Amino acid sequence: MSRIGITFALGFIGVTFLAAQDALRVDVRLVNVYATVIDSSGRYVQGLKKNDFLVEEDGRRQELAHFDHNEDTPVSVGIVLDTSGSMRTKLDTAINAVDRFVRTIHPEDDIFLMAFNNEAYLLQDFTSDRSRLRKVLRYTDSAGGTALYDALEEALAKIKFGANNKHAILLVTDGQDTSSQASFGEVRQRIRESELLVYSLGIGPTAGFVRTRGRRLRGGDTVDMNVLKTFATDSGGRAYAVNEDMLGGRNSPFEKILDQIAEELRYQYTLGYYPPHTDDGQFHTINVRTRNGYYVRARRGYVAR
Repeated sequence: MSRIGITFALGFIGVTFLAAQDALRVDVRLVNVYATVIDSSGRYVQGLKKNDFLVEEDGRRQELAHFDHNEDTPVSVGIVLDTSGSMRTKLDTAINAVDRFVRTIHPEDDIFLMAFNNEAYLLQDFTSDRSRLRKVLRYTDSAGGTALYDALEEALAKIKFGANNKHAILLVTDGQDTSSQASFGEVRQRIRESELLVYSLGIGPTAGFVRTRGRRLRGGDTVDMNVLKTFATDSGGRAYAVNEDMLGGRNSPFEKILDQIAEELRYQYTLGYYPPHTDDGQFHTINVRTRNGYYVRARRGYVAR
């Protein structure tokens, strides 16, 4: 074979190999993980580099193909507010705190506002106009039951249409689900299939919290923190238990929690890798660590669908 023929053949093989690589990369989607890194004093850790992180899927080390840490990264946020009858005495305080949260987060974040009682309903579509959000909040009233799972399922579908790549849902509720068509298991599966953070504030009675999913709890309007913590853990977010004594006044613990969530969204690291498999519909565990030994909160796995 002539030198020209050999060169052509090698070139053809190289192009074919690259095309095969591109085809494989199209079939395997990038898995994104949002990591919150905290030191022993409870402060957010800044300034880490790509090589400071160790990411494993199903116990196997993964090479990071994407790394980002930018406080100006915009977020698409869905606020899901319980407006059931049991929220009547708490709704004004919750609205004031959410109003503060809306004003605190990054000005380029786009936000939708959803409420729920017997069913979920959209109060405001995605917008970065804070005045529109504040106005619609003031017309919110409380009545009816608690379709918590239906509201989350609708919010998970809605958040996909946000303008930004990073997504988060803030849920504020004081009760267990009483009215949904969707189940706990179905919503949990949706969260595991999604790349987003779920933050929940569960408002319970002053006398304490009783947590037993599936049973009618003493007091009737008791939030189930086991449910909220599961959604948070599956996504890499966080669930907070707040009693009614913590709601009132400026700079209340309730408002400080929302300030902390707004701050946390700015300080997170985004880690991305290509898994060694196509979407197989299976659950795959994720473990994120740092070489420095800092505490890392991130989702513990995902359903590859």
